[in-house]
Amino acid sequence: MKVLQPIARHLLPALLLLASTAALRAQDTTNAFPGPFRVSGILLEGNRITKERVVLRELTFHEGDTLTAEALYQQLGRSRDNLMNLGLFNTVDLLPNYLGPDEVFILITLNERWYWWPQPLVRLADPNFNTWWLTKDFRRINFGLEFFAFNMRGRNETLVAKAQLGYSREFGLTYRVPFVDRRQRWGVQVSGGYGEQDEITIGTDANKRILLKTPTQNIIRQWRAGATVTLRRSHYIRHGWSAGWNDVAVRDTVVLRNPDYLAPFARRAGYLALAYTMVLDRRDSRAFPLEGSYGRLALERSGIGPGQPDVTAVNATVQRSWKRGERWSLGASLSGKASQGVADHYYLQEGLGYRDYLRGYEYYIIDGQHWFLGKANVLFTLVQPRLYRVEAIPLEAFRTFYIAVYLNAFSDQGYVADLVHAARNPLANHWQHSYGLGLALVTSYDQVLRLEAAVNGLREAGFYLHFTQPF
Repeated sequence: MKVLQPIARHLLPALLLLASTAALRAQDTTNAFPGPFRVSGILLEGNRITKERVVLRELTFHEGDTLTAEALYQQLGRSRDNLMNLGLFNTVDLLPNYLGPDEVFILITLNERWYWWPQPLVRLADPNFNTWWLTKDFRRINFGLEFFAFNMRGRNETLVAKAQLGYSREFGLTYRVPFVDRRQRWGVQVSGGYGEQDEITIGTDANKRILLKTPTQNIIRQWRAGATVTLRRSHYIRHGWSAGWNDVAVRDTVVLRNPDYLAPFARRAGYLALAYTMVLDRRDSRAFPLEGSYGRLALERSGIGPGQPDVTAVNATVQRSWKRGERWSLGASLSGKASQGVADHYYLQEGLGYRDYLRGYEYYIIDGQHWFLGKANVLFTLVQPRLYRVEAIPLEAFRTFYIAVYLNAFSDQGYVADLVHAARNPLANHWQHSYGLGLALVTSYDQVLRLEAAVNGLREAGFYLHFTQPF
């Protein structure tokens, strides 16, 4: 019997597949049965590396469930989106094979991505490509090597190692395990790193960065280490609890130019950072959403106890996309940040112009303690999403590639409250707005290229290039 057991494990799915395929052909190309249907089995194909339980975790239905025809259609589509959003597959197909008037068998066909990426690192030191393009200063480019190992052990674990030189030197290591329990709910991430550079932003004047440089020695150095525990109760809601230690030191010249850079007249700051995040994600695509909703709430505390910073921040984002027909999609997002204590810790303050920005204001930094940002998009599909396959490519993970092109009309609104340096930065404490048109190219491996023409509230027009989704 022990010899027959492994044979049976492979033979039974094959027999089910043959039976379901025959039944499918007998039904022509459409299902003639009204349902409801019992899911009699689920078979995976193409997961050479990915463990079966990682795939089954993303399905919104289970073997033995009974679904109406409409519910089956919806859950097949939602399950496909969940699997694609793992970032592990080039393509995912869920094929229902109807075995009778009340029974269905699901075949899931996967095309896995390439998971090992040792790649050269080239990264700009400026807030965005457009700011760097003003000077084209190649000294402000970081270079080095990054190594990504996705889907390690077939369990969607990720290892990231970085060795960066050039404008700033950084060395880091991160390891993420999405689940450590049988129910695949609890996960862990650990990370650590070291960084140093000889130029920093110590403030803003006329909403432009004030840079301070020490050519012969590092002006700042920083160590960090931390861990995060995650909980995923359902497909769409994630919780995270983080704790980390940060140690930052600067030269005397920084204290002379900005006494509140780290802390009042301090050259060094070592502090504990705690954070809680909650994410609700029901988007059809995390790389470039056309339908669905997203929400994120983050509570952050920097400094616990005497001698440490006293900074608390709340950051929230909500985003929604609506499909309107085959080619149209509407999108809107609201995000904001409120912080306490950052007036004495410029190092821990970040307004608009870095990760969050108004389109059309790429050349400006709007510093402040609190900010609000609203974005609206109307997308029209110029080139429908399509998969192409090139058999001549020797590696299966690269034979299939994806391309889509969108026309985007947009408008942004924003406000930054600066209670400290607003007199030197006229864009703070005033409502800002912009509008424009753009093209977005979306390709395989979640790559996005956006070319946009925008007019801001200063009546300045420009063309801008970005490599992320508009939200």
